[in-house]
Amino acid sequence: MDIQFNLRERTVIIAGPFSSTLQNMMIGLTQLGADVAFLDKDAQQAVKFCQNITDQREVNEKQGRAMAVPVDLSDRVQLKESISKVAQTFGSIDIYIDAHLQNTPSPMELLNDETDIDALLTRNLKIPLMLTQNIIGYLKGRKRGRILYLVNQPMLGGATSDLLAATARTGLVQFAKTFARQIHDLNVTVNVLSVGLTEEYVLGHYPGAGSIKEAVEKLKAQDPTFKITEPDKITHSVVYLVSQFGNAVSGQTITLN
Repeated sequence: MDIQFNLRERTVIIAGPFSSTLQNMMIGLTQLGADVAFLDKDAQQAVKFCQNITDQREVNEKQGRAMAVPVDLSDRVQLKESISKVAQTFGSIDIYIDAHLQNTPSPMELLNDETDIDALLTRNLKIPLMLTQNIIGYLKGRKRGRILYLVNQPMLGGATSDLLAATARTGLVQFAKTFARQIHDLNVTVNVLSVGLTEEYVLGHYPGAGSIKEAVEKLKAQDPTFKITEPDKITHSVVYLVSQFGNAVSGQTITLN
């Protein structure tokens, strides 16, 4: 029996900083036929990357398209307009992936700066909830869909350097669990994927290392079991959860080793 992943005629919205993890994810999703829209305040830097993905359709007609939408997601009007633009361009919205991974430390000391706290809460909790609120209507209308929140595994483990971001971000864990039950009859799944230590996370938390190789060597000296979670490993897990094979998985927090 030959059963393959198929995301053709599916539109994916991904929100979060433009990282190697996100780029790998976009490539993986579009190779399976999905159209992908990347939403972020600094999405302009991804325009050429998205165009290169779309150009691959000349070689493979089953290849999905990609677009970058520069938008201030903290602005409700801009957020709503950007989602509408994606729906008009690709014809639907079927999947929302929140990839606002926290790659910089957020220790207790930030409590001394109210501006930083507001920005941190907005990025890690408010924006994902606002996006969910505006996207869920499209999923309800089609009576199918996927919502997936990505979080850093060390944050869930209570790393002190991520205390404040973890306080905000892990709120999505309980939200996903409860929300999944509320919409279970709509064929819409809601899950959390804990992605472990990415290269961006390590470099962001150990800026003095100079390179990812040097940072990994120092961390392995402290913990021989330490390892980086590669982008393709994250992409494979994401693809499973948002594909037809992930239909029975909802309200869960899945951790990558």
